[in-house]
Amino acid sequence: MKKVFASIALSSICVFAQNEEVTSYDDAFFDEPAAITDAASAAPSNESAVSTSPNSKRSAKPSDVTVLEGLSVEDETEAETAPIDAKIKAESVKVLDTKELQGSSATIAEATNRSSGVKVRQSGGLGGESKINIRGMEGKNVKVLVDGVPVDNGNGSLSINDIPIDKIDRIEVYKSYVPERFATDGMGGVINVVTKNLFESSVTGSYSFGSFNTHKASLDAKYVWVTDSLKRRAVETGLSAYYNYSDNDYEFTTPYMDTVVTRDYGRYYSYNISPFVNLNNFYFDKISIGASFGASDKEIQSTAHRVEHASADAFGYGVSLSLEKTNLFVNGLSAAISIGFNYGEESVVDTTHVYYYGWDKSDYKESEVALGEITLGSPSFYEYKNYSLLVPWNVNYEFSENHNLTWSGLFRYESQDSKDKLSVKNKKLNNAGFPGHAYSLITGLSLENNFWNKRIQNVAGIKGYFYNIEADNDDENRVQQLINDEYSQKDFGFSENLRVKLMEALAVKAGYQHSLRFPTREEIFGDGIYVACSPNLKPEHSDNFTAGAELDLDKIPLLLKLHLEFNWFYLLMDDRIYWNSYVAVPRPYYNSVGTKTSGFEIDLGVDVNEYIALSFNLTKQDAKSREVDFSYGIAKDLVVPNMPTFYMNFGAEFHIGDLFFNEDFLKLYWFANYTDDYYYTWKVSKKQDRTIPSSFTQDLGVEYSIFANKLSWSFEVHNLTDERVYDKYGESKPGRAFATKVKFSI
Repeated sequence: MKKVFASIALSSICVFAQNEEVTSYDDAFFDEPAAITDAASAAPSNESAVSTSPNSKRSAKPSDVTVLEGLSVEDETEAETAPIDAKIKAESVKVLDTKELQGSSATIAEATNRSSGVKVRQSGGLGGESKINIRGMEGKNVKVLVDGVPVDNGNGSLSINDIPIDKIDRIEVYKSYVPERFATDGMGGVINVVTKNLFESSVTGSYSFGSFNTHKASLDAKYVWVTDSLKRRAVETGLSAYYNYSDNDYEFTTPYMDTVVTRDYGRYYSYNISPFVNLNNFYFDKISIGASFGASDKEIQSTAHRVEHASADAFGYGVSLSLEKTNLFVNGLSAAISIGFNYGEESVVDTTHVYYYGWDKSDYKESEVALGEITLGSPSFYEYKNYSLLVPWNVNYEFSENHNLTWSGLFRYESQDSKDKLSVKNKKLNNAGFPGHAYSLITGLSLENNFWNKRIQNVAGIKGYFYNIEADNDDENRVQQLINDEYSQKDFGFSENLRVKLMEALAVKAGYQHSLRFPTREEIFGDGIYVACSPNLKPEHSDNFTAGAELDLDKIPLLLKLHLEFNWFYLLMDDRIYWNSYVAVPRPYYNSVGTKTSGFEIDLGVDVNEYIALSFNLTKQDAKSREVDFSYGIAKDLVVPNMPTFYMNFGAEFHIGDLFFNEDFLKLYWFANYTDDYYYTWKVSKKQDRTIPSSFTQDLGVEYSIFANKLSWSFEVHNLTDERVYDKYGESKPGRAFATKVKFSI
């Protein structure tokens, strides 16, 4: 007999994408052309919340239905469900359980950076870009998702650091593999942030304060009215919100200067508010309606000279409706579909009349007309309006406990109205990019089969892509006119993953995926002045091979538990999209030299006893050019620049419960990272001196909780020895910093 369930959830994430910190080095290989700034992107990404399927958090199967749920709140049974166990998956995935980090001040980027095979390059402090590198691929080839739906801005930057770690249940890191159930393109991998669920009728919140006048606050609340206990019908209401602020006034240096300066213009703040209402167990398993509002404001800081007035701000809102149903028509068939609408506005203002050539105020130029601070003679006043419509769906059919089929997809429509207000006012050249719209349809089919009491698991999938973008060139003030105002592509990819459990403690696995990444709007149409049109660009393609082994031992001599994992990877990339930085402005993107990346990872976790836990991982990777490209002066087998090739993470934790009171808990922890030096430019000789120096950083922390973790306090020291750590073409990151946090739950 069928059970009929229903619910309405009102919640969403308003994520404003941050543009990548860029450099003026012409030998940049992966980074995009722009001014020397950490300005917010001109095209904010505001992804509304849509619903998660009934299976997405209750099951650990790779074919689970997973659709964006935002910061929604589910029933208590889901909240208590353990996260997916990565060690029993055929897929190339590492799951980071963030529950133990929720009492700390760590960000999503910091948590992700502790995984093997992952390197997060950060520029600036809070609100700055976090660029993800997974097994030698980064930028647009690494996708960021929240509960299964893309929220990145298309350039591979981690645009979700504003979300407090308290709201995160786990972070799934898919390496050189994009599952078919995630309806997105990309070849390097996926960072899927899975939000957690509140218990019934509860309130949780946190506040942290740290160096550089950094403040972070979060609040989640839910109240439940039961209307029919026999039919499990109930009404839930609540609120989810967060706020972030920082002066970002830390010392830093770059290759552009021969001294250390203090960022005295880098303030950033953001906030998001998402109320919700749920109706449980009426007709559908879930009927969800969501809405949210958020905003951000950022002072733009240069890495080459003083900036005092350039800024970027954004706001946006989203609404959504979703439906879910288990045992639809037949037992074992589950379905979920959602509709989400988003609107966002952003402005970038750089209209100062004073330009400083250095970091002091003695050498400057002043004019009666606007000069611009980021690039002399290029003032900016851009406004962007963005609309998007997302329709994700998932259908999952379980033939039996060991076999199931999943069909998922995402239809996305996006429209951007860009305006250069200086061009309109002063009849100057339009530099705001071309307005236009895009729509895409990506759908995937995956089949999971388990045999021999699940000792053998096979996951196979196929994915189809359709992509269309159009641009509108109605401004005669542009330097260039569009060669073609429409671009369409369609393609397909496929994958195969196999895991075999040889014995109770030992398993081996291997996988292959043929994947692709479509060109972006700017790569195709340019920006109207600096980037030329490239209507004939082809999608990038990659063939990714992985293999590994896992060993799990319990209660061995002198140790309580040990997990050892080894993974090897080999990635062949074709039709790599480059930006030609050696020709006159405007400069085009073009397809050229592919790359080959090989390497290995080692993960080790040890529970020495019930009080002490140790962890270690190591990554070695080499990305090289596959061919000769005379337009760049690239020979065959040159090491790709600005990419770490060897790094390690260390961790140690001491914890003890019932120390002073019943149900109290004390934890002391230490994290460390070593990154070997790597090259700015293409590695031609070991004698090259343009390298980003090696670094070794250490973090210490203490956390104490009482009342069964209902109230906790933590104190952390980041970069304990105050090492000068360089990243992203030699820009130094913040030095030693402190943070303290209070978290409560009632």
